Amino acid sequence: MHDQNTAADVAVNSGYRKRIFSWAFYDWANHGYITTTATSFFPPYFIAIATPAFLLVSTIGKNATVLARNTASNIFALTISMSLLTAAILSPFIGAYADITGYRKRLLLIMTMIGGTISSLMFMLTTGHWVLALAFYFATQVTIYIALGLNSSLLPHIASHADLNQVSCLGYAMGYAGGGILLLFNTLLYLFADKFGLSGNLAVRIAFLSAGIWWIAFTLPLLLYVPEPPPTPLTFVIKHSTLLGSFIRLGQTLKSIRHYSELFKMLIAFWFYMEGVGAIILLATAYGTVLGLDISVLIGTLLMTQFVAYPYSIAYGYMPNSTKTYSSAILSMIIWTGITFPIMGVYANINGQLGIIETFELMAGNQLLGFLFSVFIGRRLCSGLARHIDNKRAVIIGLIIYSIIPFWGFYLHTKAEFFMIGWLVGVVQGGTQALSRSIYARLTPVSKSGEFFGFYGLSEKFAGLLGPLLYGIVGQITHSTRSSILSIAIFFILGILVLTRVNVDKGSQIAESEEPSMRGTATISANS
Repeated sequence: MHDQNTAADVAVNSGYRKRIFSWAFYDWANHGYITTTATSFFPPYFIAIATPAFLLVSTIGKNATVLARNTASNIFALTISMSLLTAAILSPFIGAYADITGYRKRLLLIMTMIGGTISSLMFMLTTGHWVLALAFYFATQVTIYIALGLNSSLLPHIASHADLNQVSCLGYAMGYAGGGILLLFNTLLYLFADKFGLSGNLAVRIAFLSAGIWWIAFTLPLLLYVPEPPPTPLTFVIKHSTLLGSFIRLGQTLKSIRHYSELFKMLIAFWFYMEGVGAIILLATAYGTVLGLDISVLIGTLLMTQFVAYPYSIAYGYMPNSTKTYSSAILSMIIWTGITFPIMGVYANINGQLGIIETFELMAGNQLLGFLFSVFIGRRLCSGLARHIDNKRAVIIGLIIYSIIPFWGFYLHTKAEFFMIGWLVGVVQGGTQALSRSIYARLTPVSKSGEFFGFYGLSEKFAGLLGPLLYGIVGQITHSTRSSILSIAIFFILGILVLTRVNVDKGSQIAESEEPSMRGTATISANS
């Protein structure tokens, strides 16, 4: 009898682990598009194919090319804002519809097929097709962000409450690994295109094609092993359609949003600081291109960031756990990196001639020394502080480090600094976003996860709206991309201030107390 129970427990645990990894593998799938297309190859490629069109109408003489590139960069930033606004408007409605019908997973797969197909069609883009390029980019941005919201809404259904931190961080880590591997392949293809008889432009277009195929193909584990959560019935009778019911329930939720005061404050805080995060992610290569950095440096930095973010994302999930002896060492390592990398940046800025190999030797030496310090000394120095680190404080630490980046970007002059900034982004990017998602999951009634994560997506998409918009407006007014990047710092400061006012324990208790009433027996007359 004992052996039978043990076998059953093993089977249950095995199924749980398979479900967790299959869900996390979706980040592996979609980050192929995010890293290769959205943040690496498309921004500089778009500027390259769009600049000739704006050059024709420029009359500023020798400054014509610079102004044309700036105009292309600003139009790209505004297109990002419009695509994210569209996704922001659609996400809560689609989330509510997913909850009512129980189609969270099904709608996620539909968005994946649409987005992945259009991503692959970017292979068609050549010089002069900049309008079509913006249309394709707009469509893929809308679908990817709706899909990410639907995927996040599955988190509280597939993971236990105690595992939310680690599972959320695992998803981000898998994303960085998968996106990094595809980006590495495409970067090598681009750098050695002549060895394969390809032009640079054709190599970029192949990258677009591969990202779409990667996105669709690696969604298979989620399709096979992640169950569709049960629907959440409407608490009223609807005679016509669940589409109408979705609008009605959204209205009810908006009316009662004050009841979820901590969740609402979390949305506002998340909105503010994701403005900064989103702008840095989406505009990094465009900013570097305008500063004149070589595309190999830009892509190489983003590639490096993916592999730095993988271990740090996993480590970040264990930092808010005072029962683990290594949590204080993780905290020490993150603080060490946040302090010492800007100091190295000052040295690189003054030196001005630091090569790529020297830069990586300096960064690797810094991390090795930081690891040894944290293991033998730092964990003891930080042990008292580590006992007070919860999810919220861990996110705030990451945001403080993140807030350094816009100020550093304003003074950036060398490729060595760009690499250092990329490494610093990798340290905190995955962890802060993953723990933010975990906090929000704790504040969310499980039965309405699709709808509430739709609002989370709305907050995230509006976050992607104002950052690039401010970047573009400041750039047009000042004609300085340095001023544009500096303006992003305000969002981190506001986000930290609001986040300090969020009471996670109180919000979690509210969500748990609401759950029984949401699983009522109310019916839907028709599901058409």
